[in-house]
Amino acid sequence: MIDQVAGLSVTMALMWWATPLVFRIADSVEAQHRLRNGIPLTTPKSAPKILLPRRQKNPSMLLEFASLCDSLARATRSGMAVHDSLLTGIQRHQLRHSCWSLLHTSISAMQSCDIALANARESADAHSDDALCLSLLESAMVHGNFVPSALDHASSVLRDRAACRAELTVAASQAHLSARLLSTLPFLLLAGAFFISPQFRSSLWSPIVLCPVFLGLILNRIGWRWISSLISRAVRDEPDSIGELTEHLCVSLRTGLSMTHACERWRTVSPTGNSVADLISAGAPLEEALLPLTATHQIFGKNLGHIIVEAERDGLPILDTVTRLATDHRIERRRQIDTRIRQLPTRLSIPLVLCVLPSFLLLSVAPLVLASLSHLSISLPPVTQ
Repeated sequence: MIDQVAGLSVTMALMWWATPLVFRIADSVEAQHRLRNGIPLTTPKSAPKILLPRRQKNPSMLLEFASLCDSLARATRSGMAVHDSLLTGIQRHQLRHSCWSLLHTSISAMQSCDIALANARESADAHSDDALCLSLLESAMVHGNFVPSALDHASSVLRDRAACRAELTVAASQAHLSARLLSTLPFLLLAGAFFISPQFRSSLWSPIVLCPVFLGLILNRIGWRWISSLISRAVRDEPDSIGELTEHLCVSLRTGLSMTHACERWRTVSPTGNSVADLISAGAPLEEALLPLTATHQIFGKNLGHIIVEAERDGLPILDTVTRLATDHRIERRRQIDTRIRQLPTRLSIPLVLCVLPSFLLLSVAPLVLASLSHLSISLPPVTQ
């Protein structure tokens, strides 16, 4: 009996470990093939996307960065020097990432603050929270000094991003917990039947019982992989180019920069902003330079470009209008996140019905029924001459 228990445990553990590994290896091979052939890893919306491993983003870090902006705004209003406020803020909030260590070292060496921020941002990951915070700090600085109102707006941007990510984290945790319970329950029932029923233990190694067990195990792991993929796609915090450009424009305008100079600061925000900044630097008309915004997003990009062109023509204040546009974009982003969260249970019903529930039957019900049938014997009456 001990040999049977050990063999069954080792076999189920190997199957449990090997099934998701096969999918992960297949994704890695496909990703390497795309990289060798020069095919981008981001595919159109109609095609399935490759899920690559990435660092888990924590909403609390965004709140920590928002608190850093608040601290810098208070220090600036109190008359503290920029070098001292940055050094104090980094030490107080215990920012341990390499980019912040580089910023601390550069400022301690009495390097210019704007150059130190640019170097630290370049050393961070392109779409990380650290790069976002450093980019906002660059936009809030003019002539080597911070503007408190710009830092306040940067703090509000980071807090709104943290709230959106917290909603996605809650939705992902609820979905993962439900999927984990449904995937684990058949194994608990199978283990209970193994230790309680001697009849089930004696017939467990028969082919008629092992076949549905292994088939149910494979379906269970396929369903878990399918569910994890749907959850990752639903709660993915994808970069929003137009939203980031709008928020950076609000921060730059609060520092007192002109519209053209504020748009030139988009160079470090996103590829779309880099295209706009290059066209402006090349001497292209502003209306022509803002065409990449429309190509990125047909509605919000076109509205942002139209507002900038009108403000450049009439010379009237534009900050309130851009702020309202940024608010509308935040509301639209929240609506999209709420839509994805509400659609998640319906999307998860497909792998639950096709994989998890059949695996429940194959792992918990079918072995017991087949084990009972294997011990049945039918006695026929004797044939009388």
